[in-house]
Amino acid sequence: MPSTPVLVPTTSLPKLGDMTTPDVRRQMDAALLDYCRGIDGLDPELVATAFHPGAVLSGYGGDPMDIDTFADVACTSLQKRFTATQHRISNTAVDFAADGASASVETYVTADHIKPTEAGDVLHAFTGRYIDRFEERDGAWKITTRALRHDWSEIRPLGEPMRGEWVPADRTRRAAPSDSESGT
Repeated sequence: MPSTPVLVPTTSLPKLGDMTTPDVRRQMDAALLDYCRGIDGLDPELVATAFHPGAVLSGYGGDPMDIDTFADVACTSLQKRFTATQHRISNTAVDFAADGASASVETYVTADHIKPTEAGDVLHAFTGRYIDRFEERDGAWKITTRALRHDWSEIRPLGEPMRGEWVPADRTRRAAPSDSESGT
């Protein structure tokens, strides 16, 4: 017979410095989402907000890079090579260090990249994991190291797009569509 899950009230979760575990998880989730929104929006400044200064990223091809270099190189490369990208994250697992000042975080990522070719658009699909170390500095939980793990990928031609009307793509938009775009 399956066991019944035990729900633990937020008030009984461990404190990490002056914050509770849910507060820290919200900061971690926000950092992970800011990275994805920044990469897809070609916004190196937003990408960098997910990381503490001096953070190092590896596994993206070539040598490891500090966050400032990575954000500029990645956004420039994506803009030149692809007409659209979409990074989606899920299944985030967090393992806090005993001192409560850092955590190992694994997050699944699926990233689609659309590349125009003479024969039509091609989908570059990537599935992997971000292996991050988060640290708390001055009350902010951000990434200090990231290793990108590749699980699988594929490149294939795209067929005809779906029919219908929708808000046109705009890679640089981070805010909600304007009233004129949403039909109100």
